[in-house]
Amino acid sequence: MRRPLPRSVISFLVLLGCLGAFGAMPAAKAQEQLAGKYRCVKIEFNHQSGTCQSPPLILSSDGSYQIWGERGTYQVMNGQWLVLSHSKRRGMGHIANPHEIIFEYRVDGRLCRVTFRQLFEAAPGVSLG
Repeated sequence: MRRPLPRSVISFLVLLGCLGAFGAMPAAKAQEQLAGKYRCVKIEFNHQSGTCQSPPLILSSDGSYQIWGERGTYQVMNGQWLVLSHSKRRGMGHIANPHEIIFEYRVDGRLCRVTFRQLFEAAPGVSLG
């Protein structure tokens, strides 16, 4: 008679299956598409909007990132989720469109939603005003 697998083993196998089923966007393509500086444009906490004072999210073309005092690497899953290697509390960011990333997470059971939009800088010698 076979014994059932422990939950930790089952959870690990499910995670591996999800990663295999969804896969990751090729690193070079994801880095080209998302690389840049994103500024916080909106924060909602417990369904109320507030002033966004988050530092910018910087995604480098080499696959590294920095924000909230964190530095690490990033990966795009299934073309729609941004996974930051060192972000434990905030989880994955949803890529709403190629220039907008939304993080949703809970703080003391209340929903927090932070929206970042990509900043575009003028080429050297070009004036936007």
